[in-house]
Amino acid sequence: MLDVVAGAPTRMTASLHSGVENASIVVAVEATRLAREVRGIGRYVRAILPRLVAQRPELRIVLFVKKQGHVSTVTQMFAENPVLRDRIEVRPVREMPRFDADVFWYPWNVASPLPSRGAVVVTMHDVAPLAFPDPRFLKWRKNFRWRRRYASAALNADIIIADSAFTADEVNRYLSVPHERMRVVLLAADDLSVPAADNDSAALARLGVQRPFVLAVGAADRRKNLGLVERAMQRVVEEHPAATLVLAGPREDKIEPGIEAPWRKTLGFVSEDELVTLYRTAEALVMSSTYEGFGLPVLEAMSFGTPVICARASSLPEVGGDAAEWVEPDDDAQAARAISRLLSDPGVKASMRAASLVQAARFSWDQTARQTLAAFDDAIAITRRSRQG
Repeated sequence: MLDVVAGAPTRMTASLHSGVENASIVVAVEATRLAREVRGIGRYVRAILPRLVAQRPELRIVLFVKKQGHVSTVTQMFAENPVLRDRIEVRPVREMPRFDADVFWYPWNVASPLPSRGAVVVTMHDVAPLAFPDPRFLKWRKNFRWRRRYASAALNADIIIADSAFTADEVNRYLSVPHERMRVVLLAADDLSVPAADNDSAALARLGVQRPFVLAVGAADRRKNLGLVERAMQRVVEEHPAATLVLAGPREDKIEPGIEAPWRKTLGFVSEDELVTLYRTAEALVMSSTYEGFGLPVLEAMSFGTPVICARASSLPEVGGDAAEWVEPDDDAQAARAISRLLSDPGVKASMRAASLVQAARFSWDQTARQTLAAFDDAIAITRRSRQG
């Protein structure tokens, strides 16, 4: 069983590179959304935690969850992981400000509650609430709260981890954080659980999806620019009438049966296994977003050899590299030509599949963990110099 205890652990403070025998290096993690966030940042945290400990066995991880009732939930989440067994404690977040740790890590963009002492590291995946504030007048309070939270994180973090060079530039632009206080640490997609391929046909039938289809993954936010792929598909079906567009991701508005265009299938949120099936059986993933801190669906699709067509915007070129087919984010005719070429030419499809697999292999959660640990090291060194000065 994992430890669920009260009171701070007894330890010898040391840098993460320390060779001091039996030194316990404590990393406190703000994990208030971990119990309910299946994907997104929750997946990032779950992927990286065991790799942090595997690379630094002297680490002890303390997760701070939203309320007492989440302690057992999050404890069970890691109970069967042999790397994390006896290396993780789970506590309610109210204990975090008074806790004693070498480094406090905030993976969800903002830093709250802040500790009374110790190094502070914040992962900023993007600054979308600042770049795309809610335009509705009655949402000004929400916008103000986001600005205040981000500003506080920028002020109090010793080191900010950014998912991409694009995000680092955005943090500098909107929050005036100098680049020397940031570390670019790319994400990965080599942790997906892969169901057997012989279940794909049944899964597609259950979802009401017919092949051939083009896939778009993401919420219906304006920055996702889904209108690009929808306009493109209106052109594509003229040449390929059997082709459909499948939209996977949370939607606020449900489409009534019979209203949706016959070439479009809106699924809403899908399970992890269903998403893998969609990636694996799609003719292509179209990532039309104009603003992404990293763009993980690009890498997820490429890990299955799926061809990817991307809008040339934000961080996406850092992820897709030379393997993606690039289109301008407002050019639906160009996107339609790229999709039609894939549907028409098996050679193009085979070439892009091979390129996708090579590109995806360049990213790993092990590398993400190594660079994250280096950021922790730097933050601890900064706080020590500050105390000595």
